[in-house]
Amino acid sequence: MTWDLFISHASEDKADVARPLADMLQAKGFKVWYDEFSLTLGDNLRRSIEQGLAQSQFGVVILSPSFFARKWTNLELDGLFALEKLGEKRFLPVWHNVNASDVERYSSLMAMRLGVPTSKGLDHVVRQIDQAVQRARNGASQESITEAMPFLHPNTMELLVAAKVSNGTIMAVRHLGGFSVSAGGKSFGSNGDPRQEALNLHSLDELLMNGLAEQIGTTVFELTQEGFDYEGPDGVLETHQPDFPIITPANDHYVKQILKAAVAGDGEVTFLAYIGGHTLRAGGAAWESGGDRRTVARWKSVLREGVGKKLLVQSSEEIFCVSHLGYLWTDALNARDTGS
Repeated sequence: MTWDLFISHASEDKADVARPLADMLQAKGFKVWYDEFSLTLGDNLRRSIEQGLAQSQFGVVILSPSFFARKWTNLELDGLFALEKLGEKRFLPVWHNVNASDVERYSSLMAMRLGVPTSKGLDHVVRQIDQAVQRARNGASQESITEAMPFLHPNTMELLVAAKVSNGTIMAVRHLGGFSVSAGGKSFGSNGDPRQEALNLHSLDELLMNGLAEQIGTTVFELTQEGFDYEGPDGVLETHQPDFPIITPANDHYVKQILKAAVAGDGEVTFLAYIGGHTLRAGGAAWESGGDRRTVARWKSVLREGVGKKLLVQSSEEIFCVSHLGYLWTDALNARDTGS
């Protein structure tokens, strides 16, 4: 390829970040292409990235308030990862004046890839990019890089840090406005947003599964010694994308249809029985069994698989909620289906 790296950036970030970063990377021996990737209002993001990937091995994308002010859609941002072939890691995000929560608001898939912050200095950014490129070129696997230390979702890491600076306690409370998590005086409230609620539940589960916290009451969690000691891959440019489940062929169509409908709505799926039949609801869609037992058996199979593959969480006998993984899986489907 012609270039080692291209730098995609908002035009407002050229002088402060893109140009000096390009100069420093060139000084490290990289061939860098950046001037034609200064994004202005009305530019086609996907076309610009495709052009860069066609002639460069890696793409550095500077995520900043100016970048997001371009008002790319979620599908445009999530669709960038559809450009990577299976097993390839070609996007290296740099966070400039943004944090994990900011990125999550714009793209759930983009937030799964930890970026290196410019707040630590461009020297730090260059070192991290250099390490990421060398690992990729040497064929180092994600498993070998992170096997000694679990990689946490950025939201989980923020929650862990908040708990560590206080007494290690995390509170999780369900109320009329949704599901709120708090630690160290910081609130991770969902404000009725089902995506944030799913992410909060995911973060608690991630802490528990990795032995970093333990549940000591209905609403109280406390960090373990491992939780207090955990530092994490601070600012390392690595991919943290889940292994999406493979759905059995018989249920595949139904799972996709139900998850897409639920994600487009309030994130809930309800399975209700009444005299003479059953109703399955997701988002604004509803299906009636009409008393057909074969249909009811299929729906039960679909819901069981959704829960088993961790795309759904069963909150009661009749109600299922889309999990954090379910949102990511559906986002990836929508991005693929639209070609974004």
